Amino acid sequence: MEKSSQEITINKEDVEPYIYFVCSMAQRGKMYGGLSGKSDYIGGIFDRWINIIPESVIFNKYFLPKIANNLSVISDYYEYDPKKSGIAPDVLGVKVGANAKPFVEYVNKWHALNKAPQIEVKSFKKSQYMVSLRNQGYDNKYLVMVETNLDSDYLLPFFEKTVISEDIYNKLKMDDNVFIKTNINNDLSSVTKIKRDNTNLGSLRLITVCLAGDFMGYSYLCNGGESPFYIKGINETRTPRVLPQTIPFSDWVNKKIDNFYSWKENKLDNNKKHKLIDIYIENADKIQVLKNSKSSITIYTTDKVKINDTELGANKTYIIKFQLLDRSSSKNGEYFMHKSIIDKIPSKENIMIDNIKQYIK
Repeated sequence: MEKSSQEITINKEDVEPYIYFVCSMAQRGKMYGGLSGKSDYIGGIFDRWINIIPESVIFNKYFLPKIANNLSVISDYYEYDPKKSGIAPDVLGVKVGANAKPFVEYVNKWHALNKAPQIEVKSFKKSQYMVSLRNQGYDNKYLVMVETNLDSDYLLPFFEKTVISEDIYNKLKMDDNVFIKTNINNDLSSVTKIKRDNTNLGSLRLITVCLAGDFMGYSYLCNGGESPFYIKGINETRTPRVLPQTIPFSDWVNKKIDNFYSWKENKLDNNKKHKLIDIYIENADKIQVLKNSKSSITIYTTDKVKINDTELGANKTYIIKFQLLDRSSSKNGEYFMHKSIIDKIPSKENIMIDNIKQYIK
């Protein structure tokens, strides 16, 4: 499956219901799911809860139009404690015109309806290198993974009628004649006037649709207190005239599924709590290890090679740089995978769409 190149625009109208929902919970001081309204100001709460926006956007603008034009997703706007009520799927159902077709029902706890598709939506920032999943009974659910690329000022359009005005701007103007005697390097500047003509807040891109069980099978499980080491970059470097003694890459990795490989051990910093997550390799037998440091491995390729989504040339030397995500304080297990190779997991997009189509008939 090729990576989807379609960028789906996120508009102000897409976000308004979530703004109201988050404000409602913040006002009550109840931020379920591990967030506490008592310790978070509303700006921080928005930033943490913004990952729920793709649920409606990806279904209303991408999936459901493939079935019919009169469909809309039903998102979960109930307020509840998951420890008491259970965890509802991200998609509660679909509206067919004005009629709701639920995928779940609440009988003192959330329960899936017979043959109804169970769907979780996970969103990740474009800048993130990894995707992750904590298994909360997701094994047989569809996993919709979305990459978001929100503008840094995505909340700005919601303030246009109250804050972004000429009157407010004029109140912020400083009297340079009073305060500035010399400013040769222009280190001091007046407040920048806000100008935002575009009402779009950013975009999102579908990474893949797979079964949560498949994702967990292809990814690496970090247990509580364990931190993942992931590849941050691969850069070509100078090849020595005379190669030092090399070590076959097979001494470092074991083949897992297809072209996925797991690491035999952490030979970087030798910390048993730091785990190297699985990687995708084509022509692994054409890789020789020259040396390593606490955060990198230097390799030599005897033929063309592919590591994750990076193509490497033959007879060249590369430095694989690793980055650690510290989760030493975490008590729960979490599955990790490099975002660049998610598309290697068998896609279930068409099956999920057909499942929805058949269920809402």
